[in-house]
Amino acid sequence: MRGGRFLVAVLFSLASVIALRTQATSTFRFVSPPPGAYVTGPVLVRVAFEGEGGPAAIEDVTFFADGKQICVAPGLRMQCEWDAGSKVEEHALRAVARLKAGGRVVANVRTRAVTFNETASVDIVQVNVVVMSGNRFVKGLTKDAFRLLDDKEQRPILGFDPNGAPLELVLAIDVSGSMKDALPDVQEAARAFLKALGSTDKVTVVAFNDSAFTLAPREADLDARLQAIDKLSAWGGTAVYDVIVRLVGTLSRQAGRRAIVVFTDGEDQNSQASLQDVARAISDSDTTFFAVGLGRGERLSAIKANLEPLAEASGGLALFAEHSDKLLEPFSTIVTDLANQYTLGFEPRRDGKAHTLTVQVPGRDVRVRARRSYVAPSR
Repeated sequence: MRGGRFLVAVLFSLASVIALRTQATSTFRFVSPPPGAYVTGPVLVRVAFEGEGGPAAIEDVTFFADGKQICVAPGLRMQCEWDAGSKVEEHALRAVARLKAGGRVVANVRTRAVTFNETASVDIVQVNVVVMSGNRFVKGLTKDAFRLLDDKEQRPILGFDPNGAPLELVLAIDVSGSMKDALPDVQEAARAFLKALGSTDKVTVVAFNDSAFTLAPREADLDARLQAIDKLSAWGGTAVYDVIVRLVGTLSRQAGRRAIVVFTDGEDQNSQASLQDVARAISDSDTTFFAVGLGRGERLSAIKANLEPLAEASGGLALFAEHSDKLLEPFSTIVTDLANQYTLGFEPRRDGKAHTLTVQVPGRDVRVRARRSYVAPSR
């Protein structure tokens, strides 16, 4: 009997040693939201465990927000949905993982609040900004380096992120019938683009012709996105304006820095929305619009005339290639541009009208690219 108790004690001690060693050599951290992020609305809260046994070593994870339990997720999943509310406030998130070998590991992260002069119960207009000196991106600027004008009146910058807020991106690829020959090159460029994005970026992959189809939702991992690209086939007409209006509306419900990248090879043929409708939708949102156009001659001129003003007004880029085997470069340029954005936030007017925005970096010989207008909310 004494020998049995001794064996149990030895086994218990051995399990404790294994658990302590696992805790000491492991890394348990939040991957969404990352430290210092601005969050509002629905947020995917996710952690990663890097240690002996990998995620399989985790029994379950309990998530807390501001001291209140959100959910309990199984070890192989380690994520859950959380509503951060309508205001950009500071939150303390905590995750407690139970190890199958015994013991636990803990991760903590804090999100950031926008600092207001008077009240926190206001909307925030987000402005993504790129600063260039010649062909070089200018990094390392502080909030005080920027000057933001709303109809030529300087407004205080309430929110600032020097590295760009967490990215919510939609990649929309034209798969109309005219894309048949170019599709292999488009797939290659799209795969390279997706691989080059940040590991914490939320990316939705959409294909469109007469209609739009979600191929990989924002929660999908990189492998799922790449598999979605592999399955693309070309057919149907083109309704690019309808697609842009729809995607802008969808993105507007997500928190973070928002961007749409649209690839197309032709003029719009089937949309109910007009070019003016698209311009209004982009102006009403915080979304940065990027376009990659493919074509030659008159077709390329028509694509440029339509897409360039939309991209420029949003602070984005419109890039073009005459041959499909040259698409890697414009997609790579967009990745680099996104990686070098600053994110500013300011309190809008409350008159329901359209206003002109100008972002400056006084005292420096630089070029600033940012959205040019916004539509204020009503009182």
